[in-house]
Amino acid sequence: MTRAILVRYDEIGIKGKNRPDFVRQLVVNIRRATGLSEDEIQIEWGRIYLHPSGDLQRLRERLAMVFGVRSFSVVLIVPHELERMRDAAVELARRAVARGVRTFKIEARRSFKAFPVNSMEINQELGRAVLRALPELRVDVHAPEVIIEVEVRQEGVFLCSERIAGPGGLPVGIAGRALLLLSGGIDSPVAGWMLMKRGVAVDAVYFHSPPYVGEKAKEKVLELGRVLARWRAEALTVYVPRFTEIQVEVSRVAPPSLWTILFRRFMHRVAERIAEAHGYGALATGESLGQVASQTMENLACVDAVTRMLVLRPLIGWDKVEIVRLAREIGTYEISILPYEDCCVLFAPRHPETRARRERVEAIEARLDIPRLVESALERLEVFSVTEQEVSPLTTSPSA
Repeated sequence: MTRAILVRYDEIGIKGKNRPDFVRQLVVNIRRATGLSEDEIQIEWGRIYLHPSGDLQRLRERLAMVFGVRSFSVVLIVPHELERMRDAAVELARRAVARGVRTFKIEARRSFKAFPVNSMEINQELGRAVLRALPELRVDVHAPEVIIEVEVRQEGVFLCSERIAGPGGLPVGIAGRALLLLSGGIDSPVAGWMLMKRGVAVDAVYFHSPPYVGEKAKEKVLELGRVLARWRAEALTVYVPRFTEIQVEVSRVAPPSLWTILFRRFMHRVAERIAEAHGYGALATGESLGQVASQTMENLACVDAVTRMLVLRPLIGWDKVEIVRLAREIGTYEISILPYEDCCVLFAPRHPETRARRERVEAIEARLDIPRLVESALERLEVFSVTEQEVSPLTTSPSA
């Protein structure tokens, strides 16, 4: 009797001829998250088996955060022998009893048709063995407290009694790369998480405005990056352009009601420069339609007009309650509510324009030296490599 971890995926399984690419990317991400070697991972049709030699509990924690994993189970593997199958079923039932379980069900599937005992007979044989060994248990085929799953495959018989949920979705990296406009708020980290669930490798850009915004605000964003890096299972790159001069100049020539729109247009210009220089296929934001006054259809269109690049908004139809709930689940909420405000919050007008007209905005921007201001943001660009464990500054780029 040997142990392994059975990894299940669902959405990947319907990808047709492209499925091997998705499976390969999932295996790469599992290795990154867990540190397992190639020899410890076995790929079978519709299944991935892990044969770890290290800490099983840590492995379970890491697998639960790998996108593309629908669920996984610790399985017992035995030969095609009924007696060994009975022993394994009893062992799993005994562990369930120790957890307080009192009802069970055997659920067998036989994909290896050369095995002479069919699924119904396996259910009966193993059920009888469990009842003989553990008379305090009883069978409940409708609502059992534990289901002992038995899968008879060509390579052996696999038994398990617990399915641990993964996040589902697609493996990160299979759907391209995007640059997330990451603020210190609640929404943008959730948007990054949602994109990673759809297979997008996300890095981030944070706009810093010293001396109006202190270092604590930047540290807060880098801490959010550490959480996202844990879900990505590899380092997250965070670009930090200097936004001070842009905000000063915009606030000098524009009415306060249009500051937010103008700031966002400049952010998209700067982010697009970084994205094009480093091979990102899209920008991404945490905007939700109508959530705040600046996030109307007219304002979003006005902001999008300054860039050629695709802008992804995975939270566009979400309300705040839904976003907060997910932020709590993924581990970003408590960081996001720390009292260190970003540059947009400090320069937020009391009465923002809700339906900005592009012609008016462009007329104001005509009074600004846009290329010089964009360059001013990039001249002292800071770049950080962020992992779950640490934040490492990379070389400061004179220009994107």
